[in-house]
Amino acid sequence: MKKEEIKKIIIIVVCVAILVSIIMLIKGCDSTKSDLKKIGYSKDEINTIIEKLNDEEITKILNMEYNENLVNIINEQYYIPYNLDRYLSYANKNENIKDVISIVNVGADNEWYTNTKETNIDEGIKMLVNKFHYLKEDYSPDDIVPISNWYAYEGHSTKKEVYDKYVSMWEAANKEGLTLLVNSSYRTFEDQQNEYDISNDDYASRPGFSEHQTGLALDIVTYDIIGNEFENTDEFKWLQENAHLYGFILRYPKGKEYITGYNYESWHYRYVGKELATKVKESGLTYDEYYAYYCEYKKAC
Repeated sequence: MKKEEIKKIIIIVVCVAILVSIIMLIKGCDSTKSDLKKIGYSKDEINTIIEKLNDEEITKILNMEYNENLVNIINEQYYIPYNLDRYLSYANKNENIKDVISIVNVGADNEWYTNTKETNIDEGIKMLVNKFHYLKEDYSPDDIVPISNWYAYEGHSTKKEVYDKYVSMWEAANKEGLTLLVNSSYRTFEDQQNEYDISNDDYASRPGFSEHQTGLALDIVTYDIIGNEFENTDEFKWLQENAHLYGFILRYPKGKEYITGYNYESWHYRYVGKELATKVKESGLTYDEYYAYYCEYKKAC
């Protein structure tokens, strides 16, 4: 047999194999569509399910009853495939699907301080510390420096990088006739224990779960201000427009208590670096939400 004939036979065999695969794929797809239709999904819902879910996920759906929330869930911007079961479960308790996605992504479908895991300190300024991510008792940054009384009330300290950026931010605000003051900063595990013993879960993080232990958090106010009175000041308004330019984000925003686990704190700012702070601000997400989707899931923090 000549080489040309062998080559033709090979081409024919390959083409037949491809054709058979296509036919089987179409049949499989038609079968899946038929099975989903029997469960109760509409044509549009079926197309979305097939487009967005993998074979394993679809098989799981085929073994379930019709779920009216399914398509809305997988269409959400911050949908994470491996959370699907938890989304479906939590959607029974909450009709707002956006909230369902956010709550599950950050782990807040669990009780606070449950299913906790150790913070990845190798992430440096990007590390996440919240009511589900903790620091060990012996964790202590090795570059803590005192904050001058020019920029803070007496007795405060923070990481060197944070201090430098805060001073730059302070100077920029001061040029506009504004005065920023730090009234809380780095705390050791023992310091946080003392705070917690006084205030408990109502007003303080449990030791190991406070951002202040990272040396990356500053409570920033101005003169003669108590608590959330700060949000009524020009200093606060300036920070909302400019803090990200120096690497800081408002960590516990108003209306996001069910996500962060903390009451609104207009004074609590977290340093994550200019690039990340800008991304978080533009996203409109809390750092917990941003971290869950972009840092953990997308690996693009």
